[in-house]
Amino acid sequence: MENMLPGNVLGGVAVAWELIYKLLPPGVDPFAPENPIIISVGSLVGTAAPGASKIAGTAKFAIFADEKKHFVGSSVSGGRDFGLMMQNAGCEHIVISGRAERPVYLLVDNDEVEIYDATALWGKSTEEATCLLKQKHGSECGCAVIGPAGENLVRYAFAVVDMTNSLGRSGLGAIFGSKNLKAVVVRGDKGVRIKDALRYEKYVRLAEAKAQGWENLDNWLKLGMGAGWPIFRYTQYPGKWSREKWDKLYGEKKRLETLDKIVGCSSCRISCRIKWRIQSGQYAGEVGMGSPYGKSATSGQLLDVEDHRKMLHLVSMANQAGIDFYSFTRLMDWVTASSEQGKIAKGRYSDELHRDYENYKRLLAMTVNREGIGDVLAEGWNPIGEALGLDPHDYWYAGICKGVDFIYDARAAKLHPLMMTFITNPRPHHGGNHTITTGLGKDVTEIREQLDTWGLPREAMERIFTPTPHSGRLNVGRYTKWMEDAMAVRNSLGVCSMYSAFGLENLDWVASIYSAVTGIEMSAGELIKAGERAFTFKKLANVREGFRRKDDRPPRLWLRPMDSPEGKLYTEDYYKEKVITEEDFEKILDDYYDERGWDKETAVPLDETLKALGIEA
Repeated sequence: MENMLPGNVLGGVAVAWELIYKLLPPGVDPFAPENPIIISVGSLVGTAAPGASKIAGTAKFAIFADEKKHFVGSSVSGGRDFGLMMQNAGCEHIVISGRAERPVYLLVDNDEVEIYDATALWGKSTEEATCLLKQKHGSECGCAVIGPAGENLVRYAFAVVDMTNSLGRSGLGAIFGSKNLKAVVVRGDKGVRIKDALRYEKYVRLAEAKAQGWENLDNWLKLGMGAGWPIFRYTQYPGKWSREKWDKLYGEKKRLETLDKIVGCSSCRISCRIKWRIQSGQYAGEVGMGSPYGKSATSGQLLDVEDHRKMLHLVSMANQAGIDFYSFTRLMDWVTASSEQGKIAKGRYSDELHRDYENYKRLLAMTVNREGIGDVLAEGWNPIGEALGLDPHDYWYAGICKGVDFIYDARAAKLHPLMMTFITNPRPHHGGNHTITTGLGKDVTEIREQLDTWGLPREAMERIFTPTPHSGRLNVGRYTKWMEDAMAVRNSLGVCSMYSAFGLENLDWVASIYSAVTGIEMSAGELIKAGERAFTFKKLANVREGFRRKDDRPPRLWLRPMDSPEGKLYTEDYYKEKVITEEDFEKILDDYYDERGWDKETAVPLDETLKALGIEA
């Protein structure tokens, strides 16, 4: 690999982005055998670096970005076993191409690679298939498994990793299914070599101490991701109910009624996943694993379901089927509301699209199995709009870009890098630019202190913090570029972005841990530069697929207020000092492309930028 990609030092998904650019035939259909799946493990996974558990799945994704195009990107997932086992097998990348004649799964066991018949697993849920694979190959093995949704090529199907995490929002599960690939299983016991153990232990201890000193740690270990509710109730607020009502129906008290225990990824000091158990009602005794509370709360409000237990059951149904719960519930909200408003012509499935919980369950099963209207719903936003005579951009919550619905709405969350990367990242939404600005109200001094540990050039810092009429005190366009590069570093090393969001990450320390583990001396600034190079390969793969500036569009609904019981909510700058207009967005995008060294008219990287990064395009 070093000979094939001599300029790539990060490893992990940085290698995958360069590989996909070299291996993917331009214009190929996502379901074609030639579309490779590249599974990569972060370079620090298998060490004690806090939060180092991440793997990535890279491919051309199944969802339609518009009428014809599909984006190339990566999904990143944590997990308890998969990344750890993959690294211990001495395998940093698995490249899968072609198509099997019958259902199969792939086993990587140290140096051995075998393809097994998966006929007996086909049609089984993600949980049942995972349990059967662990029974056969050992409880310690890591498993990435698709459910019936992936088998049936639902375009927003994903794989479930170790029964707790998801891999592949926007259709990586369907790419598995197109290859008749039920699962990838990994097992290894080689261990991970550390080049400089003393230096490694020093900086791991520093990082651990910072995490242990976090003021919210006890609450996080009590509630998992549910501890983020004080932030979520603002940033993921749909605006249908009052926040007081939302707190009553889905707040901390309700979460504690179903929380069984906290489940962490390997090497995590925080632990955000949970095992839940429904104690009462129709679904009493049902158990699930993952991170259900934010998604169930937002979707419960969107779908007018006031019983949190019912939404947990719907989350479980989606996870077992291997289908993206966020996309499914937003699609349900869109088509059922449109039907009730008379926007869908009579006879075009309108009688099936009524708004009640039992019907949501029925439509979920139909979508997973592509039965009746489910065959339409399985195709995603743009094809559904064409089939039912609807415009996806008229959907009232959060918005979509490149065929993907957003989890956050900038009118509630305000404009910061996580919101911007929904638009600028080649694979929308999951740029995952988690910085301390994910929470509102951070002082400029706090933000500067975080960026100081990332090795940003002084002149870049000045550009970010020079006020502008269109972006306010924080130049979000320029800031987003650097946050995307930092995220490329985290994803390549396999470290979790939540540490950055909570102000627990010090990239200087991460650089020292990386240097100690690999023997490759890198400063934080050099890591960020390598992250920029990696991100650029991902961009180039999408430029080749026809993506340009016109595809980086903010949702129309961000330009009009959200009417909520809390009052009108507007898309505002991070400090809520100005409302962002359409003209402002264009100038913010100009800043972003300028900071990246891309052509402002086309969003294509300039030749001099590629040359400076050592890329021959």
